[in-house]
Amino acid sequence: MKKTVLSLIGVVAAASAVCFYYPTTSDTPVMQVPSQQDTKVDTYSSRDTFDYFLSGLGEADLETLKTHFNTYNTGQPEAYQLDNDLFERFIQYRAALSNLNPDNRHPLNTESLQRLNEQVMQIQSAFFSIEEQQRLFGEENMQRQLALRQLELKDHIINQDDYYNAWEQEINTLPPVMQQSYRNAAVLSQLQATNSLEEQDRYLKQQALVGPEAADRLVTLRKAREAFQTKLEHYFQQRDAILADNNLAKEEEQQALNDLRQTTFTASQIRRVQALESIRETQSVTPVQ
Repeated sequence: MKKTVLSLIGVVAAASAVCFYYPTTSDTPVMQVPSQQDTKVDTYSSRDTFDYFLSGLGEADLETLKTHFNTYNTGQPEAYQLDNDLFERFIQYRAALSNLNPDNRHPLNTESLQRLNEQVMQIQSAFFSIEEQQRLFGEENMQRQLALRQLELKDHIINQDDYYNAWEQEINTLPPVMQQSYRNAAVLSQLQATNSLEEQDRYLKQQALVGPEAADRLVTLRKAREAFQTKLEHYFQQRDAILADNNLAKEEEQQALNDLRQTTFTASQIRRVQALESIRETQSVTPVQ
């Protein structure tokens, strides 16, 4: 339960953009665990470098990973060396996170996740200065807060259009580099919500979301999918008839199936059809009692 809740709110998700950047300055081999062989140390940020070395936990003990980090770090030019004390505190922070006790007395909801988020922020404050928190966890914290805000909006706003408008206002508060990603996800969610509408209403809604050209492409794609599904259902009916024909030898049956497949589908569709055949056969097998 502890691991599930922590995953849900992204407590230990990798942060990225809001950090100091350190360019790769040396190709000198560094000490690595087996799974890290043929990879380079992630030097995008200090947080990414810390995570890179600690990802070896399980293949090596913590003291060995510290040695790996120190070997790498001392091999860098002084101007690019990372703070060993910060790395040590980052390790302690991760250990403290693993000791969090989510509130199991209540259903998993916005309120319980908010309490857990507050605990995470308190632990960060115990180990890091405000500036260090921003460097190491700035984007991660922002994403977690935004996810909680989204849950709050869903809890309190019933009308779907009102919800999307409120969510758009939240997105507008983000740095530009993050806005497009969230907007794309929001538009995708809204497009999926139009699937239950009548055809004309669905088209008008999709046109408002993505413009007339993209809406036309969605109509074309939907019709192509429907046509394929109709063709597939007819194909399976004929296929079942061939498999049920006891007068056919095994070679004749296989040839008939190949001919049916070739005449029904295009070359680009056949591999997909064969995969669907395999799934269908697996699902039709009745387990032995």
